Amino acid sequence: MSNDVLLDIQRLDVEIGRLHHRREHLEQREALLAARSEQQRQQSEIDTLAAARVEVVTRQKRLEDEAQIVAARADQDDARLYGGEVSGMKDLQALQDEIAGLRRRQSDLEDQALEAMEEAESLAGRASTLERARADVDDRVTVLEAEIAAAEAEIDDAIAGLTSERADAAGRVDGALLDEYERLRVGLGAATVVRFDGSNCVGCPSTMPAMELDRLKHEPTGSVQHCGECGRIVVL
Repeated sequence: MSNDVLLDIQRLDVEIGRLHHRREHLEQREALLAARSEQQRQQSEIDTLAAARVEVVTRQKRLEDEAQIVAARADQDDARLYGGEVSGMKDLQALQDEIAGLRRRQSDLEDQALEAMEEAESLAGRASTLERARADVDDRVTVLEAEIAAAEAEIDDAIAGLTSERADAAGRVDGALLDEYERLRVGLGAATVVRFDGSNCVGCPSTMPAMELDRLKHEPTGSVQHCGECGRIVVL
């Protein structure tokens, strides 16, 4: 086994890890989350406006119907007034007063219905504006989703290539040593396997004792050892 194989495996693991991190933290993801949040906010406003418009339109219809009923009653009284059904002065005056009251009521109801109609139109306009804005956000979401999918596919291809390369390298390493590397890598990460520079373990946080240094110097070149201080795998 070449003494570089473990270092190659470690390099590949680091590259694969970086790619996974990059995949999970694509800059478009944050933008997509913000766009989807905006979608939900806008849809909530659209739904609220729609519900309000239904209530206003219902009120408008009720006022219009009531105005028609009042108008019909006033028309009937007009017919009685001018049809000769009422002859007494007192009764005529009472009927005229009733007609005037009905007409005022009709006018009030029609004014209220008109106000309701204008309010409904205003709500519809606001909803249309929001719907156009929502369409823009929908387009942005579609673009971001496509960009993320393309980036993920590119990264996945790179990961697949490196994973295949790692599998080939792992096949050239003793199984027990590979298992030990995997175990140590949990705690030591990208510096699990280090080279011996002739005077120290380059991954060790402290200076290697003279006795340990002397021991490593007398090990055969190309062998794989362990640092007695930090436990890292040392390639000579």
